[in-house]
Amino acid sequence: MQRLRMTQSTHFGRIVEVVAERLKEIYGLDVTVDEKTLNVTFHSFNALRRQHNAVTIAEMLLRMKGADELLLFLIDVDIYAPGLNYCFGIALKGVAVVSTYRLDPRFYGLPYNESLYHERMIKEICHEVGHLLGLQHCSNIKCVMYFSNWIHDTDVKGYIPCERCISKLR
Repeated sequence: MQRLRMTQSTHFGRIVEVVAERLKEIYGLDVTVDEKTLNVTFHSFNALRRQHNAVTIAEMLLRMKGADELLLFLIDVDIYAPGLNYCFGIALKGVAVVSTYRLDPRFYGLPYNESLYHERMIKEICHEVGHLLGLQHCSNIKCVMYFSNWIHDTDVKGYIPCERCISKLR
């Protein structure tokens, strides 16, 4: 069974336990939640964009990743990847970074909705972990591996890979 260590930039509360359960259910991963929080954003901030470079964060985290584990980092700041205006997450060489910043309904001027916020977190985390396990983007809009170009794409897709993607994992 593959191991995944989940760490965070701030304390996200009970949702990390729910995420761990979903990752075990979907991918069969043994998930360890690291209770301490990390601040790796100091060197990743791009003042012109007022965002953090997700690739820079992932590269910093690579030095913290054990050889026999995958590492997932939850962060609450706005991130981007080169060539994109923003991203919800990124996966790179066994490390995934997922930002909750644009998953919060308040970012879009809507009232806070904890259920929707958590649902979006689970979907984007399952998406990035799918990349860590070798899955690519999928053309099925209901598949968790469908690329979310904007928040509506995240809201439409599910948190489970489609049958075609599941067969690629086997």
